[in-house]
Parts: sequence; structure tokens; C-alpha cells
Amino acid sequence: MDRNKLKFFKKLLEDEKDKISSRIKFINENGLAMSMKESTGELSMYDNNSGDLGSELFERSKDFALREDAVLVIKAIDGALAKIKDGTYGKCDVCGKVIPLERLEAMPYTTVCFDCRVVVEQAPNPSVRPVEEDVIDDIYRQGHRKDIESAGYSMEDTWKDLSRY
Repeated sequence: MDRNKLKFFKKLLEDEKDKISSRIKFINENGLAMSMKESTGELSMYDNNSGDLGSELFERSKDFALREDAVLVIKAIDGALAKIKDGTYGKCDVCGKVIPLERLEAMPYTTVCFDCRVVVEQAPNPSVRPVEEDVIDDIYRQGHRKDIESAGYSMEDTWKDLSRY
């Protein structure tokens, strides 16, 4: 990529970073700087029906999500600026091909080409499991390992207890 295009994308990234940083500042100052009690103007949260504060809680959780998304975009922008410095900006992290200029203009902090992005999004992620399985796995982990002697509650103990019914 030539020097003029790199300057253009660097300016684009810096402008986007400034815009998102000001958005984070706005969210922090106007939504998340106050406690829930202060933001709603309620004297007490205890005497209200939980449904009465549903809208406020939704807006507050939305502010948290928007702020988190903005922080992730800033991290991606910082990564793209680092790639400009080391000379790898505009190359796909997966296949190594040049990312088309149209894609970079639309999303200047992207690190993968469109084809690789589609493949990554369509591939199932085997590591994403329900959080409940983490708890169950911790409880029964000792039962699967024959090399560890445990006096804990094993799967066999569970079966013995349940077989009575």
C-alpha cells in the first residue's frame, strides 16, 4: 500500500478513535457516572415493584453494552494503527491476502478479508458451551479421573442416590 493511502487510513482511524472516545466519555458522564438510585431520582429502591424500574435497568444495561462495544472498537483501532507502523496494515491475518480498499474504507480497523470473515463466522465454535456445564464439570471432574483418589461426591454416588427413586 502506498504512503498516501496509509496516511489516509491513519487519519481515518484516528478520527474514528476520537469519535468513539468521546462517545465513551459521554456514556460515562451521563449514564454510568451516577448510581441507579441517583439516575432515577428515587429515594429508595426497596419499596418499588421490580417492574417499575425495568426501563431504567434496561437503559443502564444498554449503556454498559454500548460502552463495552466502543472499548473493543478502540482496541481494534489501536491494533490497526500498530499494523500501519509495522507495515502489515491491509493484509488479512488469516490468509495473508490484501484486504480490498472498499472493505478498509468501510471498516478501517478490520484485520481479515471478507472471505475469511465469512468462514470464521460460519464455523461452529466448540468452546462456547452453556455456563451451567462449567459448574457441572467442576462437580464431577474427580469422577472421570482414575488417578486421583477423592472422598468427594462422585457420579457413582449420584446414581446410587437417584436409583432409590
